[in-house]
Amino acid sequence: MSSEDPHPLAGSGVTIHSDSEQYSAGEDLLSPPSSSSPPVVLYKPPTVWSMLRGVAINLLLPFINGMMLGFGELFAHEAAFRLGWGGTRVFPLSRRRAHPIGPGVEIRSRPKPRPDLQDLTSLE
Repeated sequence: MSSEDPHPLAGSGVTIHSDSEQYSAGEDLLSPPSSSSPPVVLYKPPTVWSMLRGVAINLLLPFINGMMLGFGELFAHEAAFRLGWGGTRVFPLSRRRAHPIGPGVEIRSRPKPRPDLQDLTSLE
């Protein structure tokens, strides 16, 4: 390296622009071709409308979906009972043992006493 040449690339003709330097597009040969499409927006701050939409999608729609599933199950059970499809009961067996006689009052049959040891060992 000679003392006259301060930098080895100074005479090579390479020009490197800095990021803070403003220059026209004609000077830069490596710039991408300009297009007429708008730039892609990656983030927008939330608005009241977007928050309401998010709440409706995440809280309200599952609630409505659950209600529709419940009504569908009730409708299917009622249709199966009315069409006489096998195994469908309106009242469970535990309710058949109790007989309602008025609002809030029902009569239950007494359970049969279990046989004790004397009943099992008698010869009669």
